[in-house]
Amino acid sequence: MKSQDRIKQDKIKNIDENIVKNRTNKKVNKIFIDKEKAKELTLKAAKILDDKKLEEIKILDLEDITSLSDFFILATASSSPQMKAGADAVYKELKKEGILPYSENENTSESLWHLSDYGFLVIHIFTKEGREYYDLDKLWLEAKEIEFDNNINNKKNK
Repeated sequence: MKSQDRIKQDKIKNIDENIVKNRTNKKVNKIFIDKEKAKELTLKAAKILDDKKLEEIKILDLEDITSLSDFFILATASSSPQMKAGADAVYKELKKEGILPYSENENTSESLWHLSDYGFLVIHIFTKEGREYYDLDKLWLEAKEIEFDNNINNKKNK
């Protein structure tokens, strides 16, 4: 039997070597990103969603709240096609940075919620009905909200 320390070392090694599948089912290595770069990419993703005319965009800083992710973006789309367009636009831009999602859910015409998990960032794009039904705004109420103003490109913490 392996000692507890050896088991922990093996788990850490497996995390470092973990391979995931992206949209095209190609295998890619996970990239670990520091907090500042994560925040920069999160703000970029929010701007992209804003450019695609998604509404009620909210960025949540989850530091000290959960280890699931550093940031969440919550956004509302007027339709499933707009939801997909927003997720696709973020995917294309982050891919240029070498960042691919670890997982995404399938988007159909009946979808109320599209989720893209980038590890450091989880993007939740809802239809209006889905946003009201799942109410993640209330669930993560204790998270610090990061505001961004795209009109003057001024970003600040609330």
